[in-house]
Amino acid sequence: MSLSLDAEADIRWEDALQTAVDAAREAGAILRNMLDRVVAREKSANDLVTDADIAAQQAIESILMGRFPEHGFLGEEGGDGNARGAAEWQWVVDPLDGTTNYAHGLRNFCVSIALMHRDRAFLGVIFDPMADELYSAVRGRGAYLESIEGSENPRRTLEPSGCEALEKALVAVSFPPKLHRESQEIETFLEILLHAQSVRRLGSAALNLCYVATGRLDAYVGSKLNIWDIAAASLIAEEAGAALSPYDGGPFDPWRGQVVSAASYPLLSEVLQKIAPSKSQ
Repeated sequence: MSLSLDAEADIRWEDALQTAVDAAREAGAILRNMLDRVVAREKSANDLVTDADIAAQQAIESILMGRFPEHGFLGEEGGDGNARGAAEWQWVVDPLDGTTNYAHGLRNFCVSIALMHRDRAFLGVIFDPMADELYSAVRGRGAYLESIEGSENPRRTLEPSGCEALEKALVAVSFPPKLHRESQEIETFLEILLHAQSVRRLGSAALNLCYVATGRLDAYVGSKLNIWDIAAASLIAEEAGAALSPYDGGPFDPWRGQVVSAASYPLLSEVLQKIAPSKSQ
């Protein structure tokens, strides 16, 4: 879908995108530097926060609000509001998606920055500082991956794998921090496990969506997610051509906290059919 005329008139997307990239790279440098001396604590049961989360978000907010002081700001570690559409332009930030991985030294985490126009993602940037991979998208302008400097293909257009059958699909799943044996997410996982070629739980919703966009994963299923987990990466997946929906198959809305993303619409349909008996609310 193309950008709205009022969005185009209100902001120079090139400036906003470059500012988001600068902020993501600055935060990524902080995460790299603090990785081996991180201090973690529990925000709630099984939900960690580290001093690196806080430092990275402070750096991001300083850069974004320094350039766009009139915008709203919502971060996982705090902000000036969290209602959808609370500001015409609002930055939505997860300074460290994959905190549990990070706290254990597992190198699968990222920085996520989205700019929302009213309640809809306008641009998204995901930076994986350990792989030095930067994913980006602006609504209506495609999705891209910039990889390690000096590589043969440093910037390329993203495209999903095209996989159409669950039996041939590599699928990632996410679980919320609190689970019990009867959790609907366990039912969903079992349905996927029984029918997919293979299943992974990688620990970063944002990277999972980016991996669908770039063809490393064929599908991703997650529920009870926060807007900062998926705002940027869902736009990247959408702009790459991936199919997205909530568990009920309706129009995708990142504020709802559910996502099924697949490399093709036939695969999306099959995944939705398999998880239908265990739709999470």
